[in-house]
Amino acid sequence: MMNINTEPASPKQIRQDAILDVIRKGIAGTQTEIVEALKKKGIETTQASLSRDISELGLVKIQGKYNVPSAPNTGAADKQLPLRLYLKDVLMAGPNLVVLKTATGTAQQVGLALDTLHKAGVVGTIAGDDTVFSAMSSRTAAHKLTRYLSSFVGEAQ
Repeated sequence: MMNINTEPASPKQIRQDAILDVIRKGIAGTQTEIVEALKKKGIETTQASLSRDISELGLVKIQGKYNVPSAPNTGAADKQLPLRLYLKDVLMAGPNLVVLKTATGTAQQVGLALDTLHKAGVVGTIAGDDTVFSAMSSRTAAHKLTRYLSSFVGEAQ
């Protein structure tokens, strides 16, 4: 049965769907490669539009290539997996700041994992390319988080 109220996809939606397709199939990973792959599909785009699309789609850059992030945790997923895979070091940087060093391009995944775990005392996180800053509510909370995260250091390959 066809829904007569269904509107046709907008050019933006078509472009974003094509971007996801290109990345999932491994056809392209960098912005230049994505633009070229879209052009082959008959979709013209500018660098500015592509950058906005990448941001809106929540794509993450890992080892120099854009990737589609994994689906949000449903409860069954291992919320600690990014910590085990990517955490390289954990350091205290003052009484209320914990610094996490990660594999290049994975800090956002580690920061999201930390946020998802809802550890006591974590006020917020900021993630760059290979570093996560975690602001803590107290010195005690910072020490507890550092001990907890240190158990994952060395598991990363």
